[in-house]
Amino acid sequence: MGVRPGTARGGGGTAIVRDAAISVLSRVDRDEAFADIVLDRALRDAGFSDSRDRGLLTELVMGTLRRRGTIDFALLPFLSRPLEQTDAYVRNALRVGAYQLFYTRIPDRAALNETVAAVKASRGGGAGGFVNAVLRGIVRAGKIPVLPPEGDPRRLPAEFSAPRDLIDALTASLGEAETRAYLAACLGKPPFAVRANPFRVVTDALARRFADEGKDPAPCRYAPDGFVLGKPAPVFSDAAFLEGAYLVMDEGAQLIAPLLRPAPGDRILDACAAPGGKTTHLSALADGKAEILAADVSALRLRMLREVVTRTGAPGIRTALHDLSRAPLPPSSGLFDKVLVDAPCTGMGVIRRNPDAKWRFRPDGPRRMARVQAAILRNAWEAVRRGGILLYCTCSPLMEEDEEVVAAFLAERPEAAVVARPDFDPCPADAWTADGFLRLYPHRHGTDAFFAALLRKNAEQGR
Repeated sequence: MGVRPGTARGGGGTAIVRDAAISVLSRVDRDEAFADIVLDRALRDAGFSDSRDRGLLTELVMGTLRRRGTIDFALLPFLSRPLEQTDAYVRNALRVGAYQLFYTRIPDRAALNETVAAVKASRGGGAGGFVNAVLRGIVRAGKIPVLPPEGDPRRLPAEFSAPRDLIDALTASLGEAETRAYLAACLGKPPFAVRANPFRVVTDALARRFADEGKDPAPCRYAPDGFVLGKPAPVFSDAAFLEGAYLVMDEGAQLIAPLLRPAPGDRILDACAAPGGKTTHLSALADGKAEILAADVSALRLRMLREVVTRTGAPGIRTALHDLSRAPLPPSSGLFDKVLVDAPCTGMGVIRRNPDAKWRFRPDGPRRMARVQAAILRNAWEAVRRGGILLYCTCSPLMEEDEEVVAAFLAERPEAAVVARPDFDPCPADAWTADGFLRLYPHRHGTDAFFAALLRKNAEQGR
Protein backbone atom coordinates (compact mmCIF):
# COMPACT_ATOMS: atom_id res chain seq x y z
CA MET A 1 0.00 0.00 0.00
CA GLY A 2 1.27 3.42 -0.91
CA VAL A 3 0.03 5.57 1.99
CA ARG A 4 1.79 5.48 5.32
CA PRO A 5 -0.08 5.16 8.65
CA GLY A 6 -0.56 8.44 10.41
CA THR A 7 -2.07 10.36 7.49
CA ALA A 8 -4.25 13.12 8.89
CA ARG A 9 -7.98 12.63 8.95
CA GLY A 10 -9.93 14.43 6.26
CA GLY A 11 -13.47 14.64 7.56
CA GLY A 12 -14.49 11.17 6.40
CA GLY A 13 -11.51 8.97 7.10
CA THR A 14 -7.89 9.07 5.99
CA ALA A 15 -6.08 8.48 2.72
CA ILE A 16 -4.72 5.24 4.17
CA VAL A 17 -8.27 3.89 4.42
CA ARG A 18 -8.88 4.73 0.76
CA ASP A 19 -5.60 3.11 -0.18
CA ALA A 20 -6.53 -0.05 1.72
CA ALA A 21 -9.95 -0.18 0.04
CA ILE A 22 -8.52 0.39 -3.43
CA SER A 23 -5.84 -2.25 -2.86
CA VAL A 24 -8.43 -4.83 -1.71
CA LEU A 25 -10.66 -4.09 -4.71
CA SER A 26 -7.70 -4.30 -7.08
CA ARG A 27 -6.84 -7.79 -5.88
CA VAL A 28 -10.47 -8.87 -6.21
CA ASP A 29 -10.65 -7.29 -9.67
CA ARG A 30 -7.65 -9.36 -10.76
CA ASP A 31 -9.32 -12.53 -9.42
CA GLU A 32 -6.53 -13.01 -6.90
CA ALA A 33 -8.79 -13.54 -3.89
CA PHE A 34 -12.30 -13.26 -2.46
CA ALA A 35 -13.25 -9.86 -1.10
CA ASP A 36 -14.22 -10.99 2.41
CA ILE A 37 -10.90 -12.80 2.90
CA VAL A 38 -8.74 -9.93 1.66
CA LEU A 39 -10.82 -7.38 3.58
CA ASP A 40 -10.55 -9.38 6.79
CA ARG A 41 -6.78 -9.57 6.36
CA ALA A 42 -6.60 -5.82 5.72
CA LEU A 43 -8.64 -5.10 8.85
CA ARG A 44 -6.35 -7.34 10.90
CA ASP A 45 -3.03 -6.20 9.47
CA ALA A 46 -3.46 -2.47 8.85
CA GLY A 47 -3.67 -1.61 12.53
CA PHE A 48 -6.64 0.75 12.31
CA SER A 49 -7.22 1.80 15.90
CA ASP A 50 -10.24 3.97 15.11
CA SER A 51 -13.51 2.06 14.69
CA ARG A 52 -14.61 4.70 12.17
CA ASP A 53 -11.69 3.76 9.91
CA ARG A 54 -12.54 0.06 10.14
CA GLY A 55 -16.17 0.76 9.36
CA LEU A 56 -15.27 3.04 6.45
CA LEU A 57 -12.92 0.47 4.93
CA THR A 58 -15.64 -2.19 5.01
CA GLU A 59 -18.21 0.21 3.58
CA LEU A 60 -15.96 1.34 0.73
CA VAL A 61 -15.04 -2.20 -0.31
CA MET A 62 -18.44 -3.87 -0.05
CA GLY A 63 -20.45 -0.84 -1.14
CA THR A 64 -18.31 -0.33 -4.23
CA LEU A 65 -18.65 -4.01 -5.18
CA ARG A 66 -22.44 -3.92 -4.76
CA ARG A 67 -22.75 -0.82 -6.94
CA ARG A 68 -19.91 -1.53 -9.37
CA GLY A 69 -22.11 -1.98 -12.43
CA THR A 70 -23.91 1.31 -11.88
CA ILE A 71 -20.67 3.13 -11.11
CA ASP A 72 -18.88 1.76 -14.19
CA PHE A 73 -21.65 2.97 -16.48
CA ALA A 74 -21.85 6.34 -14.74
CA LEU A 75 -18.09 6.84 -15.22
CA LEU A 76 -18.27 6.44 -19.00
CA PRO A 77 -18.99 10.10 -19.89
CA PHE A 78 -15.92 11.20 -17.93
CA LEU A 79 -13.43 8.81 -19.56
CA SER A 80 -11.60 9.00 -22.87
CA ARG A 81 -10.86 5.27 -22.96
CA PRO A 82 -12.61 2.13 -21.64
CA LEU A 83 -12.35 1.65 -17.89
CA GLU A 84 -10.93 -1.85 -18.39
CA GLN A 85 -7.87 -0.38 -20.12
CA THR A 86 -6.77 1.56 -17.04
CA ASP A 87 -4.43 0.26 -14.35
CA ALA A 88 -6.32 -1.90 -11.82
CA TYR A 89 -5.42 0.39 -8.91
CA VAL A 90 -6.48 3.53 -10.78
CA ARG A 91 -9.65 1.85 -12.06
CA ASN A 92 -10.71 0.95 -8.56
CA ALA A 93 -9.72 4.35 -7.20
CA LEU A 94 -12.22 5.85 -9.65
CA ARG A 95 -14.85 3.41 -8.41
CA VAL A 96 -14.13 4.13 -4.75
CA GLY A 97 -14.21 7.87 -5.34
CA ALA A 98 -17.44 7.68 -7.34
CA TYR A 99 -19.04 5.46 -4.71
CA GLN A 100 -18.37 8.05 -2.03
CA LEU A 101 -19.81 10.84 -4.17
CA PHE A 102 -22.87 8.90 -5.35
CA TYR A 103 -23.85 6.87 -2.29
CA THR A 104 -22.41 8.27 0.94
CA ARG A 105 -22.65 11.43 3.02
CA ILE A 106 -18.90 11.88 3.07
CA PRO A 107 -18.14 15.54 2.20
CA ASP A 108 -17.00 16.03 -1.40
CA ARG A 109 -13.75 17.58 -0.23
CA ALA A 110 -12.82 14.54 1.87
CA ALA A 111 -13.86 12.05 -0.79
CA LEU A 112 -11.83 13.83 -3.44
CA ASN A 113 -8.74 14.81 -1.49
CA GLU A 114 -8.22 11.54 0.38
CA THR A 115 -8.85 9.34 -2.67
CA VAL A 116 -6.52 11.42 -4.85
CA ALA A 117 -3.86 11.44 -2.11
CA ALA A 118 -3.96 7.64 -2.03
CA VAL A 119 -3.52 7.45 -5.81
CA LYS A 120 -0.65 9.95 -5.84
CA ALA A 121 1.19 8.02 -3.13
CA SER A 122 0.70 4.70 -4.91
CA ARG A 123 0.82 5.60 -8.61
CA GLY A 124 2.27 9.11 -8.82
CA GLY A 125 1.06 12.59 -9.68
CA GLY A 126 -0.09 11.79 -13.23
CA ALA A 127 -2.50 9.10 -12.10
CA GLY A 128 -3.60 11.28 -9.19
CA GLY A 129 -4.37 14.16 -11.55
CA PHE A 130 -6.42 11.88 -13.80
CA VAL A 131 -8.50 10.58 -10.89
CA ASN A 132 -8.92 14.10 -9.56
CA ALA A 133 -10.21 15.36 -12.92
CA VAL A 134 -12.77 12.54 -13.25
CA LEU A 135 -14.10 12.89 -9.71
CA ARG A 136 -14.38 16.67 -10.03
CA GLY A 137 -16.32 16.12 -13.23
CA ILE A 138 -18.79 13.96 -11.30
CA VAL A 139 -19.22 16.70 -8.70
CA ARG A 140 -19.85 19.33 -11.38
CA ALA A 141 -22.41 17.05 -13.04
CA GLY A 142 -24.45 16.82 -9.84
CA LYS A 143 -23.29 13.49 -8.36
CA ILE A 144 -26.24 11.56 -9.80
CA PRO A 145 -25.37 8.33 -11.64
CA VAL A 146 -26.91 8.48 -15.10
CA LEU A 147 -28.59 5.28 -16.33
CA PRO A 148 -29.32 4.13 -19.89
CA PRO A 149 -32.90 4.76 -21.09
CA GLU A 150 -35.58 2.13 -20.60
CA GLY A 151 -35.39 -0.45 -23.35
CA ASP A 152 -31.64 -0.07 -23.75
CA PRO A 153 -30.03 -3.51 -23.23
CA ARG A 154 -27.56 -1.85 -20.87
CA ARG A 155 -30.34 -0.58 -18.60
CA LEU A 156 -30.83 -3.54 -16.24
CA PRO A 157 -27.11 -4.28 -15.73
CA ALA A 158 -26.55 -0.62 -14.85
CA GLU A 159 -29.70 -0.15 -12.77
CA PHE A 160 -29.27 -3.31 -10.70
CA SER A 161 -25.48 -3.44 -10.85
CA ALA A 162 -25.22 -7.01 -12.09
CA PRO A 163 -23.72 -8.64 -15.18
CA ARG A 164 -26.14 -9.44 -18.01
CA ASP A 165 -25.39 -13.18 -17.79
CA LEU A 166 -26.48 -13.26 -14.14
CA ILE A 167 -29.63 -11.26 -14.88
CA ASP A 168 -30.55 -13.69 -17.65
CA ALA A 169 -29.95 -16.71 -15.39
CA LEU A 170 -32.04 -15.24 -12.58
CA THR A 171 -34.83 -14.29 -14.98
CA ALA A 172 -34.98 -17.87 -16.28
CA SER A 173 -35.46 -19.11 -12.70
CA LEU A 174 -37.47 -16.35 -11.05
CA GLY A 175 -39.11 -14.35 -13.81
CA GLU A 176 -38.42 -10.71 -14.61
CA ALA A 177 -40.38 -9.05 -11.80
CA GLU A 178 -38.93 -11.30 -9.10
CA THR A 179 -35.44 -10.86 -10.51
CA ARG A 180 -35.76 -7.08 -10.33
CA ALA A 181 -36.98 -7.26 -6.73
CA TYR A 182 -34.23 -9.70 -5.79
CA LEU A 183 -31.40 -7.69 -7.33
CA ALA A 184 -32.73 -4.45 -5.85
CA ALA A 185 -32.69 -6.04 -2.39
CA CYS A 186 -29.14 -7.26 -2.98
CA LEU A 187 -27.95 -3.67 -3.42
CA GLY A 188 -28.64 -3.03 0.25
CA LYS A 189 -26.31 -3.65 3.15
CA PRO A 190 -27.15 -7.02 4.75
CA PRO A 191 -28.10 -7.23 8.42
CA PHE A 192 -25.40 -8.41 10.80
CA ALA A 193 -27.08 -11.54 12.18
CA VAL A 194 -25.66 -13.83 14.86
CA ARG A 195 -26.72 -17.07 16.55
CA ALA A 196 -26.42 -17.51 20.31
CA ASN A 197 -24.37 -20.58 21.27
CA PRO A 198 -26.12 -22.48 24.10
CA PHE A 199 -22.94 -24.31 25.04
CA ARG A 200 -21.42 -21.02 26.21
CA VAL A 201 -24.28 -18.69 27.08
CA VAL A 202 -28.02 -18.41 27.68
CA THR A 203 -29.71 -16.54 24.84
CA ASP A 204 -31.34 -13.97 27.14
CA ALA A 205 -28.05 -13.33 28.91
CA LEU A 206 -26.34 -12.76 25.57
CA ALA A 207 -29.02 -10.27 24.59
CA ARG A 208 -28.38 -8.32 27.80
CA ARG A 209 -24.64 -8.41 27.17
CA PHE A 210 -25.11 -7.10 23.63
CA ALA A 211 -27.29 -4.29 24.96
CA ASP A 212 -24.82 -3.40 27.72
CA GLU A 213 -22.01 -3.27 25.15
CA GLY A 214 -24.00 -0.90 22.91
CA LYS A 215 -24.43 -3.38 20.05
CA ASP A 216 -28.14 -2.54 19.69
CA PRO A 217 -29.48 -6.14 19.46
CA ALA A 218 -32.89 -7.00 18.01
CA PRO A 219 -34.34 -10.53 17.84
CA CYS A 220 -34.38 -12.15 14.42
CA ARG A 221 -37.82 -12.39 12.83
CA TYR A 222 -37.85 -16.19 12.59
CA ALA A 223 -34.73 -17.77 14.12
CA PRO A 224 -35.37 -18.20 17.87
CA ASP A 225 -31.72 -17.92 18.94
CA GLY A 226 -30.76 -15.22 16.47
CA PHE A 227 -30.11 -11.50 16.83
CA VAL A 228 -29.48 -8.69 14.42
CA LEU A 229 -26.84 -6.32 15.77
CA GLY A 230 -27.29 -2.70 14.82
CA LYS A 231 -23.78 -1.77 15.96
CA PRO A 232 -21.52 -4.82 15.77
CA ALA A 233 -17.85 -4.81 16.67
CA PRO A 234 -15.24 -6.55 14.48
CA VAL A 235 -15.51 -10.16 15.58
CA PHE A 236 -11.77 -10.78 15.71
CA SER A 237 -11.55 -8.26 18.55
CA ASP A 238 -14.91 -8.95 20.23
CA ALA A 239 -14.64 -10.78 23.55
CA ALA A 240 -18.06 -12.45 23.32
CA PHE A 241 -17.25 -13.89 19.91
CA LEU A 242 -13.81 -15.07 20.99
CA GLU A 243 -15.38 -16.73 24.03
CA GLY A 244 -17.70 -18.66 21.71
CA ALA A 245 -20.88 -16.97 22.95
CA TYR A 246 -22.16 -16.49 19.40
CA LEU A 247 -21.50 -17.27 15.76
CA VAL A 248 -21.96 -14.85 12.87
CA MET A 249 -24.70 -16.51 10.83
CA ASP A 250 -27.34 -15.13 8.48
CA GLU A 251 -30.87 -15.69 9.71
CA GLY A 252 -31.63 -17.81 6.65
CA ALA A 253 -28.70 -20.09 7.46
CA GLN A 254 -30.07 -20.43 11.00
CA LEU A 255 -33.32 -21.85 9.59
CA ILE A 256 -31.69 -24.80 7.80
CA ALA A 257 -30.48 -27.17 10.55
CA PRO A 258 -33.84 -27.16 12.43
CA LEU A 259 -35.47 -28.78 9.37
CA LEU A 260 -33.61 -32.02 10.21
CA ARG A 261 -34.97 -31.89 13.77
CA PRO A 262 -31.77 -33.20 15.36
CA ALA A 263 -32.40 -35.18 18.54
CA PRO A 264 -30.30 -36.84 21.24
CA GLY A 265 -28.97 -40.15 20.01
CA ASP A 266 -29.20 -39.26 16.31
CA ARG A 267 -26.36 -40.26 14.03
CA ILE A 268 -25.90 -37.30 11.66
CA LEU A 269 -23.64 -36.79 8.67
CA ASP A 270 -22.85 -33.23 7.65
CA ALA A 271 -21.56 -33.95 4.16
CA CYS A 272 -20.11 -30.51 3.26
CA ALA A 273 -19.55 -29.23 6.76
CA ALA A 274 -16.94 -26.48 6.81
CA PRO A 275 -16.71 -23.86 8.16
CA GLY A 276 -19.02 -25.33 10.82
CA GLY A 277 -21.90 -22.96 11.50
CA LYS A 278 -24.58 -25.51 10.62
CA THR A 279 -22.56 -28.39 12.12
CA THR A 280 -22.44 -26.77 15.54
CA HIS A 281 -26.10 -25.77 15.16
CA LEU A 282 -27.02 -29.43 14.65
CA SER A 283 -25.17 -30.24 17.87
CA ALA A 284 -26.93 -27.45 19.75
CA LEU A 285 -30.38 -28.50 18.56
CA ALA A 286 -29.67 -32.05 19.79
CA ASP A 287 -28.57 -30.70 23.21
CA GLY A 288 -25.04 -31.87 22.41
CA LYS A 289 -26.15 -35.52 22.49
CA ALA A 290 -26.05 -36.43 18.78
CA GLU A 291 -23.21 -38.26 17.05
CA ILE A 292 -22.15 -35.96 14.22
CA LEU A 293 -19.62 -36.72 11.51
CA ALA A 294 -18.52 -33.54 9.76
CA ALA A 295 -16.99 -34.25 6.34
CA ASP A 296 -15.36 -31.84 3.93
CA VAL A 297 -13.16 -31.97 0.86
CA SER A 298 -10.69 -29.37 2.17
CA ALA A 299 -8.15 -30.01 4.92
CA LEU A 300 -7.79 -26.27 5.48
CA ARG A 301 -11.52 -25.79 5.84
CA LEU A 302 -11.75 -28.77 8.20
CA ARG A 303 -9.15 -27.09 10.38
CA MET A 304 -11.33 -23.99 10.42
CA LEU A 305 -14.29 -26.18 11.41
CA ARG A 306 -12.36 -27.76 14.27
CA GLU A 307 -11.46 -24.27 15.50
CA VAL A 308 -15.16 -23.34 15.48
CA VAL A 309 -16.05 -26.54 17.34
CA THR A 310 -13.38 -25.80 19.96
CA ARG A 311 -14.43 -22.18 20.35
CA THR A 312 -18.11 -23.05 20.72
CA GLY A 313 -17.62 -26.17 22.82
CA ALA A 314 -20.05 -28.16 20.67
CA PRO A 315 -19.77 -31.83 21.70
CA GLY A 316 -20.21 -35.03 19.74
CA ILE A 317 -18.54 -33.85 16.51
CA ARG A 318 -15.93 -35.88 14.62
CA THR A 319 -14.37 -34.86 11.31
CA ALA A 320 -13.48 -36.68 8.11
CA LEU A 321 -11.55 -35.49 5.07
CA HIS A 322 -13.47 -36.82 2.08
CA ASP A 323 -14.73 -35.71 -1.35
CA LEU A 324 -18.32 -36.85 -1.60
CA SER A 325 -18.50 -35.70 -5.20
CA ARG A 326 -16.24 -38.66 -6.06
CA ALA A 327 -17.45 -41.50 -3.86
CA PRO A 328 -19.61 -42.37 -0.84
CA LEU A 329 -18.00 -41.98 2.55
CA PRO A 330 -16.61 -45.40 3.60
CA PRO A 331 -17.83 -47.19 5.57
CA SER A 332 -21.11 -45.35 5.93
CA SER A 333 -23.77 -47.19 3.94
CA GLY A 334 -27.08 -46.82 5.75
CA LEU A 335 -25.42 -45.76 9.01
CA PHE A 336 -26.94 -42.31 9.50
CA ASP A 337 -30.38 -41.28 10.66
CA LYS A 338 -30.03 -37.83 9.14
CA VAL A 339 -27.76 -36.29 6.52
CA LEU A 340 -27.20 -32.64 5.70
CA VAL A 341 -25.95 -31.78 2.21
CA ASP A 342 -25.18 -28.07 2.26
CA ALA A 343 -23.95 -28.30 -1.30
CA PRO A 344 -21.31 -26.10 -2.90
CA CYS A 345 -22.96 -23.73 -5.34
CA THR A 346 -22.48 -20.54 -7.34
CA GLY A 347 -23.34 -18.52 -4.22
CA MET A 348 -25.74 -16.23 -6.06
CA GLY A 349 -27.98 -16.23 -3.00
CA VAL A 350 -25.47 -14.29 -0.92
CA ILE A 351 -24.44 -11.56 -3.36
CA ARG A 352 -25.55 -8.75 -1.06
CA ARG A 353 -23.15 -10.17 1.55
CA ASN A 354 -20.44 -11.29 -0.91
CA PRO A 355 -21.04 -8.93 -3.84
CA ASP A 356 -17.80 -9.85 -5.60
CA ALA A 357 -19.38 -13.23 -6.42
CA LYS A 358 -21.76 -11.70 -8.96
CA TRP A 359 -18.84 -10.31 -10.95
CA ARG A 360 -17.34 -13.80 -11.18
CA PHE A 361 -20.59 -15.37 -12.47
CA ARG A 362 -20.31 -17.27 -15.75
CA PRO A 363 -23.23 -18.69 -17.79
CA ASP A 364 -21.94 -22.25 -17.49
CA GLY A 365 -21.40 -21.93 -13.73
CA PRO A 366 -24.78 -23.33 -12.58
CA ARG A 367 -24.51 -26.27 -14.98
CA ARG A 368 -21.02 -27.13 -13.76
CA MET A 369 -22.08 -26.83 -10.13
CA ALA A 370 -25.20 -28.94 -10.75
CA ARG A 371 -23.03 -31.86 -11.85
CA VAL A 372 -21.04 -31.65 -8.62
CA GLN A 373 -24.20 -31.23 -6.54
CA ALA A 374 -25.85 -34.24 -8.16
CA ALA A 375 -22.81 -36.41 -7.45
CA ILE A 376 -22.64 -35.32 -3.81
CA LEU A 377 -26.37 -35.92 -3.38
CA ARG A 378 -26.14 -39.45 -4.83
CA ASN A 379 -23.15 -40.40 -2.71
CA ALA A 380 -24.51 -38.85 0.49
CA TRP A 381 -27.78 -40.68 -0.06
CA GLU A 382 -25.94 -43.97 0.39
CA ALA A 383 -25.26 -43.01 4.02
CA VAL A 384 -28.96 -42.57 4.89
CA ARG A 385 -30.59 -45.47 6.68
CA ARG A 386 -33.96 -46.72 5.50
CA GLY A 387 -36.57 -44.40 6.92
CA GLY A 388 -33.93 -41.72 7.41
CA ILE A 389 -33.88 -38.12 6.19
CA LEU A 390 -31.57 -36.13 3.92
CA LEU A 391 -31.69 -32.35 3.72
CA TYR A 392 -30.34 -30.85 0.48
CA CYS A 393 -29.74 -27.09 0.51
CA THR A 394 -27.90 -24.36 -1.36
CA CYS A 395 -27.43 -20.62 -1.09
CA SER A 396 -28.46 -20.20 -4.72
CA PRO A 397 -31.79 -18.96 -6.12
CA LEU A 398 -31.13 -20.67 -9.48
CA MET A 399 -33.41 -23.60 -10.32
CA GLU A 400 -30.59 -25.37 -12.16
CA GLU A 401 -28.83 -25.86 -8.82
CA ASP A 402 -32.01 -26.43 -6.81
CA GLU A 403 -35.28 -27.92 -8.09
CA GLU A 404 -33.67 -29.39 -11.19
CA VAL A 405 -31.00 -31.22 -9.18
CA VAL A 406 -33.64 -32.61 -6.84
CA ALA A 407 -36.00 -33.57 -9.68
CA ALA A 408 -33.27 -35.48 -11.52
CA PHE A 409 -32.35 -37.28 -8.30
CA LEU A 410 -35.96 -38.24 -7.55
CA ALA A 411 -36.35 -39.57 -11.09
CA GLU A 412 -33.44 -41.98 -10.64
CA ARG A 413 -34.15 -42.98 -7.02
CA PRO A 414 -37.74 -44.21 -6.60
CA GLU A 415 -37.20 -44.83 -2.87
CA ALA A 416 -36.70 -41.09 -2.32
CA ALA A 417 -39.67 -38.87 -1.53
CA VAL A 418 -40.06 -35.19 -0.68
CA VAL A 419 -41.12 -34.61 2.92
CA ALA A 420 -43.92 -32.11 3.36
CA ARG A 421 -43.25 -28.94 5.30
CA PRO A 422 -42.49 -29.91 8.91
CA ASP A 423 -44.99 -28.57 11.43
CA PHE A 424 -42.20 -27.58 13.82
CA ASP A 425 -40.02 -25.38 11.62
CA PRO A 426 -39.69 -21.66 12.35
CA CYS A 427 -39.66 -20.63 8.68
CA PRO A 428 -42.20 -18.16 7.28
CA ALA A 429 -45.18 -19.91 5.68
CA ASP A 430 -44.79 -18.14 2.35
CA ALA A 431 -41.26 -19.50 1.99
CA TRP A 432 -42.61 -22.97 1.21
CA THR A 433 -43.40 -23.75 -2.41
CA ALA A 434 -46.28 -25.87 -3.70
CA ASP A 435 -43.74 -28.66 -4.35
CA GLY A 436 -42.70 -28.73 -0.71
CA PHE A 437 -39.39 -26.89 -1.07
CA LEU A 438 -38.13 -24.01 1.06
CA ARG A 439 -37.16 -20.78 -0.70
CA LEU A 440 -35.96 -17.78 1.30
CA TYR A 441 -35.27 -14.38 -0.28
CA PRO A 442 -33.89 -11.04 0.90
CA HIS A 443 -36.73 -9.06 -0.67
CA ARG A 444 -39.38 -11.26 0.93
CA HIS A 445 -37.91 -12.46 4.22
CA GLY A 446 -34.89 -10.25 4.89
CA THR A 447 -32.53 -13.25 4.73
CA ASP A 448 -30.00 -14.39 2.20
CA ALA A 449 -31.47 -16.57 -0.55
CA PHE A 450 -31.62 -20.24 0.43
CA PHE A 451 -33.17 -23.35 -1.09
CA ALA A 452 -33.87 -26.53 0.87
CA ALA A 453 -35.47 -29.89 0.08
CA LEU A 454 -36.16 -32.51 2.74
CA LEU A 455 -36.04 -36.10 1.36
CA ARG A 456 -36.96 -39.37 3.08
CA LYS A 457 -35.57 -42.80 2.16
CA ASN A 458 -38.64 -45.01 2.20
CA ALA A 459 -38.01 -48.25 4.06
CA GLU A 460 -40.07 -50.50 1.83
CA GLN A 461 -38.26 -49.43 -1.34
CA GLY A 462 -34.77 -48.65 -0.05
CA ARG A 463 -31.91 -50.75 -1.32
